[in-house]
Formats: sequence, C-alpha cells, structure tokens
Amino acid sequence: MPRKISNLDLKVKLFREYLDNGGLETIVFQDLLEDLIKVRKGPDGKVDPDTVSPLVNAAMLAHLGAHMSPPFFHPEHISEYQSTLQKNNSFVQENIDTEEQFDKIYEEYKTNKNTLFRGQREAKWRLYSKLQRLWIFDNLYSEENYQNFLIDLVQLGKEACTEPIQELLQAKHVDTTNSIAVLAYLQHHDCPTPLLDWTYSFQNALYFAIDGLVANKRTVEIEDYCSVYYIEEEFFEGSSLRKIISDAFDELDARELARLLTRFPTEMKRKKRK
Repeated sequence: MPRKISNLDLKVKLFREYLDNGGLETIVFQDLLEDLIKVRKGPDGKVDPDTVSPLVNAAMLAHLGAHMSPPFFHPEHISEYQSTLQKNNSFVQENIDTEEQFDKIYEEYKTNKNTLFRGQREAKWRLYSKLQRLWIFDNLYSEENYQNFLIDLVQLGKEACTEPIQELLQAKHVDTTNSIAVLAYLQHHDCPTPLLDWTYSFQNALYFAIDGLVANKRTVEIEDYCSVYYIEEEFFEGSSLRKIISDAFDELDARELARLLTRFPTEMKRKKRK
C-alpha cells in the first residue's frame, strides 16, 4: 500500500517555490540534499510519497509551518506575504484566475456604493502607509521619535497650507482645519503621511491594482496576483465611514478648543505682565 503524507501536494508546491528562488543554495545539510535528489514523480505527475524521506518531509513541514504563520514583523523592517496561504491568515481571499471569474466580481462591485476599496499592484505587499515605508527605508527611526515627527508634520502643514485646506473644506461644507484634514491634504500632494487611500469606486481601485503590472519572472505564485482590498461599511461602528470621519472631526475640534482654553489664562497673564 502506498505511503500517505498529509498535505503533500501543498508542501511540495511551497517547498519547490523556495528551492527555485534561492532556497537550494541556503541548505547546508548534506543528508537533506541527498534525499532531495531521490524524490521522484509518480505516473500521475505528482511526487511519489514513497520517494519522500522523513528528513525531506520534516523540512517541507517546517516550511509549511512558516507559511501558516503571519509574516515576520519588526518596526524597522518592511515585510511581505510569502504566499497566498500566508496572506490568508489575515484576509478572506478569492483568487481570480479566469475572465469569467473577473466578470462576475466586476459586475458585483462596479456600482457598489457602501464598500471601500484599495488597489495594490502586488498581492505580496502589506498595507503600509507611505510614511511607514519612508520611516523604515530611510532609517528615520534612528533619528526621530515617530509621534513627535507627526506633531511637527501637522504643525508645518497648518502653517504652510491652512488657506488652501480651508478653501477645500468649505467647498465640502466642512468648517474646520484639524490634524486629519491637514494630513489628508498633504497626502494628496505627495507628502508621506500615516494615512492610506481608500475609494468608494471599485474601478478606481482596480486601476491602481493593475497600473504598472509586469510579468512575473519568478515561480512564486503570489507574484502572479495584484490585490483589490474591500471593506463593507456595514461592519463599521456607526455603519458609515463618512459618519466616523464627521464624528472624529467634531471630537478633534472639541479637543483643540479645550487645549486652547487651558492655554488662554496663562497667555493672558503673560500679556498683562508686559
């Protein structure tokens, strides 16, 4: 009776990706290399389990375990998803591989009004903001405190852009210039901020997902895909992003007013002493 190995096809697929993309050169165990050479395919074109040694199976199992865990995270390192299996730890996914599948998804979401979308060209990319990427790539963490950096960024934004921000907000019938408004304005003028762009338009998100796509030159499956993320508003507290932002504006205004009121008596005393 042929030997049975659980999840063999999945193990082989992921381990083959690893070996084909530089992993083979990192293996230092001679016994493992010799056992890998002995692995053969059966008549059905799949790996014959009887040719997989316990050592090879253990190596594949360890590799599968890494894909079953979230990607490595460190505040000073940009990490990526190594496989769609690993990404599935964080998101409910649907891979689109045919025109029929795409047409079905497109028809479902092209006129959707209560869902937020975000498109990214690489499915392996995690949801980092532009400021996060700059912070890590340029090693700003070694010189700056993140919170102080944000405070300075907002303050400089207010000093430089208050007038155009107010004009924009007034056109949208919003009568406040707060930190979120400043960061949103800076975000759309190519300044790194901690904000992520989302849209109510599936078409817009799809454009950003496919803009600049190039053919995958490696044999890593996740690199065959771009991504369109979506969040349905019904799962938001308050059931509307617009309401959340409006409430946040009101709360920020109240905080700013309270801060000014606490400073007001001190500033008045200073003026009287002069």
